[in-house]
Amino acid sequence: MSLQAAEKALKAARYSKDADKTNVHNLVDNCYGLEDPELADLAEQLENLVGDSTCMRYPDKMSYPQIPNDVYSHDMAAKAKEIAEKIVERVEEKLS
Repeated sequence: MSLQAAEKALKAARYSKDADKTNVHNLVDNCYGLEDPELADLAEQLENLVGDSTCMRYPDKMSYPQIPNDVYSHDMAAKAKEIAEKIVERVEEKLS
């Protein structure tokens, strides 16, 4: 959920700039045009932490017999939440 919240916040920030719809899921790519190095850095941190987001949403993307619970620890989830909160807060500041 943290990754999804960050992605939606970044898409909202992009949309507020040019109203072009994007189907990109990569957080760093969603920072394109926002001209905010701190936001791009946070997006990169979150992407590096969680890896390929499709593995979280589609368990069949994992290597059998793994499931997302086998790959993502409580500490990783807590860190992902922390970074996502910073992204959402930063976007809120930009939109205010």
